Amino acid sequence: MGRSLYLVVLLGILTGALAACVPIALDPARDQFGTATARLGAAEAAPSDAQLAELDRKARAVCTTGYQGQPPTIQPAQNGQQLVDQRLRCGHYDRLQPLNFDTVVWSNIF
Repeated sequence: MGRSLYLVVLLGILTGALAACVPIALDPARDQFGTATARLGAAEAAPSDAQLAELDRKARAVCTTGYQGQPPTIQPAQNGQQLVDQRLRCGHYDRLQPLNFDTVVWSNIF
């Protein structure tokens, strides 16, 4: 019984390690999302720098590896307000640079 339990645990660990190495297929139609910020009705004027900075802050909070965004669009909302909406696609983690051990601060790890 003890040996078979060790075998089951070992096979579970190996299966998990192999599953972590399998690439995940990217579906461009499903990996977009949007960020928005509200503003008072300003007709069709372009978004201000403060509104663009707020959209950028929200996108950077979600996408830790960078993002590609489409130009912001203006959407109508209630009570004379508008939404400045931007569609985004985050950078994928499989494109990360390899770890450079020369720049690691080892005193923080140990």
